[in-house]
Amino acid sequence: MQDIYATFEFNKIQESIKEYAKTELAREQIDNLKMFSNQEEVKSSLLDLDEMISIINRFGVMPIATSANALYLIDLAKKTGLLTPRDLNLIADDVLTSQAINKFVTKIDISYKRIMNKISTFEDLSSLEKEIHRVITNSLTVSDNATPELKEIRQKIRKCESSLQQKVASLAFTYSKYLNDDNATIRDGHFVLPVKTVDKSKVLGIVYDVSDSGATTFIEPMEIVQINNQLTSLKVEENDEVRRILKGLTALVLLQEKEIIHNNAVIGELDYLIAKGLYANEIDGIVADNQSDQIITLDEARHPLIDKNKVVANSYHLDSEQRIVIISGPNAGGKTVSLKTVGIIVMMNQCGLAVPAKKAILGFFKNIYIDIGDNQSLSDNLSTFSAHMNQLGEITQRIGGKDLLLIDELGTGTDPKEGEALALSIIKYLEDRHCLAMVSSHFAALKEYAFLSKHIDNSSMIFDEEKLLPTYQFRQGAPGMSYALDVATRYGINENIVANAKEFLKSQNKDDANELISILQKKLDAANKLENELKKKEREYNDRANKLDADEKAYKARREKLLESVNEEKEEILEAAKKEVREIIDSLKQDGATLQEAHKKLHAIEDLEESQELVSYNEELKENDYVTIPAYDMNGRISKIEKNKAIVIGDNGMSFAISKDKLHKINPPRVNNVRKSQNTFDISLGLNVGLELNIIGLRVEEAKQELIKYIDNCRLKHFDQVRIIHGYGSGALRKMTREYLDTQKDCKYRPGDANEGGGGATVVIFK
Repeated sequence: MQDIYATFEFNKIQESIKEYAKTELAREQIDNLKMFSNQEEVKSSLLDLDEMISIINRFGVMPIATSANALYLIDLAKKTGLLTPRDLNLIADDVLTSQAINKFVTKIDISYKRIMNKISTFEDLSSLEKEIHRVITNSLTVSDNATPELKEIRQKIRKCESSLQQKVASLAFTYSKYLNDDNATIRDGHFVLPVKTVDKSKVLGIVYDVSDSGATTFIEPMEIVQINNQLTSLKVEENDEVRRILKGLTALVLLQEKEIIHNNAVIGELDYLIAKGLYANEIDGIVADNQSDQIITLDEARHPLIDKNKVVANSYHLDSEQRIVIISGPNAGGKTVSLKTVGIIVMMNQCGLAVPAKKAILGFFKNIYIDIGDNQSLSDNLSTFSAHMNQLGEITQRIGGKDLLLIDELGTGTDPKEGEALALSIIKYLEDRHCLAMVSSHFAALKEYAFLSKHIDNSSMIFDEEKLLPTYQFRQGAPGMSYALDVATRYGINENIVANAKEFLKSQNKDDANELISILQKKLDAANKLENELKKKEREYNDRANKLDADEKAYKARREKLLESVNEEKEEILEAAKKEVREIIDSLKQDGATLQEAHKKLHAIEDLEESQELVSYNEELKENDYVTIPAYDMNGRISKIEKNKAIVIGDNGMSFAISKDKLHKINPPRVNNVRKSQNTFDISLGLNVGLELNIIGLRVEEAKQELIKYIDNCRLKHFDQVRIIHGYGSGALRKMTREYLDTQKDCKYRPGDANEGGGGATVVIFK
């Protein structure tokens, strides 16, 4: 059977994913990536991937550092009883990585149950990490302070080395006239002097080496032999102590081997998912919708191994009713690429990977069979046709209703008539087996049979008839022509030859079928164009509808928030008034006076809210009039009048639709005049600055930039007083505005009064 992984070059996808992996375990998983054996495993893997892609896109990549295979390190520790500083540091780094991941997920404000469940299983190994990093330094050596014994030994070593270096320097000076070099050197761990061989008898000591030329003899002077021996002995003690420390740490690691291996596996699994998620973003991939039915629906699918700037996206559909698609069209027009695109996307999905498409609905296929490419077998002495038949023989014996089959150029390589008959018979057999299949072919009989069968659909690769070039665009629903004669003309075949070939076609009554196909293609092109235009208009309509819905929701939310704030302020005013009247009543009681009038005032205040609603002004109003809305304790300007309703733009930027008899016309607020002496300067600067700035609806950072720019321009205009409209909302814009104004020494501010927008505005006064 043909190896689908090799045919689809799946190893290139694995290499691309592996570039994002940081841990050994993730790289091993990617190397061993194969299709899952059942749909449950596919769905589980893709649910994990979907969550990880969302985390990456919303919160960034989890902080995973390089991680070794802990199982290998534990096995090594069991065999040798001794881990190196590097091995121990890798184990400690895993602990730090698990802690960093736990810290990372605390900022995630959305529930990712599957990923969080994995992270929640991390074992706390912080004490082990602290002990390892107490002993192992950043340079992967054992710290002097690991044990008091090691510290003492190393102090002695440093003292001995210092003494030795001083003695060697002194001897080099003493014997300088006998030396070939002023500097001492080291041989077999001993300091030696490079003595001229002719003068070697002048220096008493141990000979360790002779130069290649024989001119230099390396001698350890007797004066330092004892110091060298002492240093060697100390080095042995140091090595023994270091081994004892490392054995202790190794034993500590083995006590927690299960926890270490578990954490290491979780880190590897998360890194594996991250690598798959980053690869999904690289190919603009999506997680497919996996169905239990046999279905392949791909919109704007792209082959992942073709340059994304050059690949042509195509859409494909097969299901249990429309089970087989026949692809026809010109040679080198993209038929094989279409087969491979569908095949590799199904394979990627069943390996738990995102797929390069705008939309993907996929069933689970028990087997994917292929017969793609030149299967000529030299070792078995088989021709191309024989190799194809050998392949198809095995496939037809095994294929069933849960399988996908992809065949390239069915029936070629032999007598055309026999090949066509064989191809037609195979298609009928596959139709009865209820598998899903895509088959490329030039045979007219297959195209005609597809018209007759409700389970088979024609498709084609579109050919540019004017330029005589393939477009690599797949079109489902109509067959295509090979355009062999047109292509032959383009490549320089003699015109007479081509003309004769066309006459042969006419004599064989083939031209009528091709003409019908051509007419059908033109009608289909027109229908597709109309469909695309309708889809475009539908998208535009939906976008507008969604925007209107969003605007309406935002408006309602802002209006409710505003009314809530207004009612709160009104209640505060009423409560204050009630309190004042009660104090008056108490005072009257003390004075022994009559309380009837005071009680009347208190009841009048309690009825104030209702009376405000009942007041009717019946004034003559027109657009642009400045009015007050007593019911809301708000002011604004009329922007439009419709019968008995008026649209009022409040000073806080909100829009109200309210009955005209609830409005009372008032004078607009006065603003201080700006200095006229700046007019010429303003014009030269191109300043167009109003006396108020509305930042409602902006994000805090955007609003702050607008505020800074506005205040600076106000200074240039020498305004005395301006207003910042920030609304009520969550209070974030008001807080930002006033915090910024607090930092400006040349201005002060106050909340707006009833005529200036109340708490929804801040008035800035320049000093």
